[in-house]
Amino acid sequence: MTTVSDFGEYTGAMGTITLSAGGALADVEFDVKWSRSTVTHSRGGKHSDIQIPGKLTVKTKIKKALVYADAARTLGYGLTNTAVTGTATACLAATSFTAGTAVPITADPATASVLRVRTSTDVSTAAGGFTIVGTDVNDVEQSETLTIPNGTVVGTDFYTTKVFKLANYAITNAITGSIKFQIDGVAATATYAVGDPKVFDLVGVLTKGATTITITLPDCWFSSGGISWVDAGKIVDVDADVEMRDPDTLTITVV
Repeated sequence: MTTVSDFGEYTGAMGTITLSAGGALADVEFDVKWSRSTVTHSRGGKHSDIQIPGKLTVKTKIKKALVYADAARTLGYGLTNTAVTGTATACLAATSFTAGTAVPITADPATASVLRVRTSTDVSTAAGGFTIVGTDVNDVEQSETLTIPNGTVVGTDFYTTKVFKLANYAITNAITGSIKFQIDGVAATATYAVGDPKVFDLVGVLTKGATTITITLPDCWFSSGGISWVDAGKIVDVDADVEMRDPDTLTITVV
């Protein structure tokens, strides 16, 4: 029997990061640092100031690969604590359109949602645009035009990229044939608009054998965020700075 030495050091492979608002994060790097300022006072008859420990500051940063299961948390939580979730809603039954003529949409989405446009009855015989006009989550009028390719078959779905709170009317351009269009709100879509950020507990854990180091930061929020991508040869990273309400509540447990 061969005994393998345990050198005792931790590596990043032994760490996990958890948000109380939604469980562990995937493919993440965690950087937490603290520093204590020095309070000084000059004094006569000495060559130096007297020094005492001062305020504690905690700086935390999360860097992670953008994983779709984590996207809402790492991108949305810095903007708002409550997402607007879409609801499946029948907004317009399958309807024939005449190019250039607006057709009222009979029902708004039950909650703000991206909209699905589904084709029925026949194929399109010419490419064209399908425009939806309504309002966004802030009640500002908006529109979006979907391109419907020539030869689009029955049952093809197209989705808006914009979120509609109200859907007022739709209009087509250049599309021909007896094709019909149905409009629906989409369930489970989520929209994160600007508001108060999500507050969560951040917990970093390093486990090696029977020994675990746990760093707990209560009442945190993402103070920065964003997204950037370049080409197919790179994974999209998300960088987020983390602030905590009360640095005095930082705890480190070693068991």
